[in-house]
Amino acid sequence: MEHARRSARPRVCWATAEASELVLEHHMVVLDANLKRLLDPARKTTLTGALVHDLLTTLGMEPLGELEIYDAVDLRAPGWSFVQAITTSHISGHYFEKPGRMPHIHLDIYTCKPLQFEQVLQVVDRHLDLADWVGTFICRDMDLGQRRTWELQGYGERLLHRWPMQNLLRQAEAQAPG
Repeated sequence: MEHARRSARPRVCWATAEASELVLEHHMVVLDANLKRLLDPARKTTLTGALVHDLLTTLGMEPLGELEIYDAVDLRAPGWSFVQAITTSHISGHYFEKPGRMPHIHLDIYTCKPLQFEQVLQVVDRHLDLADWVGTFICRDMDLGQRRTWELQGYGERLLHRWPMQNLLRQAEAQAPG
């Protein structure tokens, strides 16, 4: 008896698939944000499911399996972590509360298809009510000449500052002694 859950998505047979050029654009979003309000742990499955579903829909991604949610084990910072495998890689995050501080979300999205950082901000703000945040957007490539990184800062869904990492590295090198 087979117990594995089957996906409703059609399966691609790579041996018979039409030959076409495979174009991959490796994009990574790292978002570290304070939230304006605490999230209700009793609603973690509903809240996280809605957030991930909206990200998948907005970014045009498909789930590769079930959304996984794990409770924090260190109760000095209660919260939960989640992972959603997608056909182009993954979405993962960790929500936690630290007594006396604003609640936080740490979110990582890695995909082999293009995405817009601003779309991620809109979705996350809509579901979690972002306060101040910092982020990194990376266009990964094995060719260092094609690799790009931006450091970002904002509030809510607003992007307030964007710094190309290459410029920051050049400035640091120029200011380094010796």
